[in-house]
Amino acid sequence: MSKNLWLGLGAVVIVAAVIWFGVATKKAPTETGPIRIGASLPLTGEAASLGEQTKAGIELAQKEINDAGGIGGRQVEVIFEDDKCAKDGADVFNKLVSLDKVAAIIGPLCSSAAGPGLPIAQANHVPTVFWASAPGLTKAGEYVFRTYPSDAFQGKFAAEYIYNTLGKHKAAVLYVNNDYGKGLSDVFAARFKELGGEVVENEGVTQTATDMRTELSKIKAADPEALYMALYPGSGVVAVKQAKAIGLSAVRFGGDALDLKEFTSVPEAEGAMYSVGKFNQPEAFATKLKQGTGTDINIYSVLGYDAFRLLASVISSVGTDSQKVRDALAAVNYTEGVALSEISFDADRDLKTAQYEVHLVHNGSAEIVK
Repeated sequence: MSKNLWLGLGAVVIVAAVIWFGVATKKAPTETGPIRIGASLPLTGEAASLGEQTKAGIELAQKEINDAGGIGGRQVEVIFEDDKCAKDGADVFNKLVSLDKVAAIIGPLCSSAAGPGLPIAQANHVPTVFWASAPGLTKAGEYVFRTYPSDAFQGKFAAEYIYNTLGKHKAAVLYVNNDYGKGLSDVFAARFKELGGEVVENEGVTQTATDMRTELSKIKAADPEALYMALYPGSGVVAVKQAKAIGLSAVRFGGDALDLKEFTSVPEAEGAMYSVGKFNQPEAFATKLKQGTGTDINIYSVLGYDAFRLLASVISSVGTDSQKVRDALAAVNYTEGVALSEISFDADRDLKTAQYEVHLVHNGSAEIVK
């Protein structure tokens, strides 16, 4: 056989392989059998309790819909994947899109997982409803929708609360150096300065940092009246313990990632405050969730429930065609939610409105500041 013929056959094999690979990885949810929905959640690691609570809400919604006959007579299957609240979000989205061929995705709730994951959903035109709060995440594209307030709201709220309500005009910032922490700290610092406040120190730490004494010593030397902590629970615990150890007495105020018993139960967190999105948590739903899943209510279980029901409502109306689902989400005015009385999106696919409340750590738990 001639060399040219071998080369020709080799080219045919390569082209065939490319075509086959393209078919194998292209998102193509089936129109029969179960409707597959992917869920990207932190099921291990420091935010695992948040993931498990969100999972419980999703599972309750899934059971209700399937017990009622599913969507158009088709049962709904949820494929849960562990994004570890980290860059593993990219692996999770690749699997859900290419291998599981899901019709839509719920999550992530961590910005560090959403940053690498959402562009994959966008590139494959998979409608995604998520809660991660870093300001720029919806810029991934027209297929991603957020049902939790952007940190563009939260950072501004925190700056205004510290400056106006607490009357503190000198602040330092300690942030986890990822999409969540950097986005939140940038918005906070910009708004605090606009109000006339002074940001006397701005320090970043890694997500897994266990020693922040260098950064906290710099902050103490700058003599702030308030310390804004854009941290995750693990790093938040390190911060409050080491801040107390070195005698840093500034008012401590954090973001919504600190809304976990892992943080609030630490004695050194006593007196710390943090902002969290304001959502409905009705007693009737709490009872239903406890009976159905054995899980106590919190905002994440309610958000998971609403996200699943929202997607189910849209798919029930337009089917699983990704373009139709995307268009329906963009135009939705969903009024059957539990957490929010209305879900609708602005031009950037963020919630049109956002409300926050302040929690104060006292005696090992969090109280809403009236």
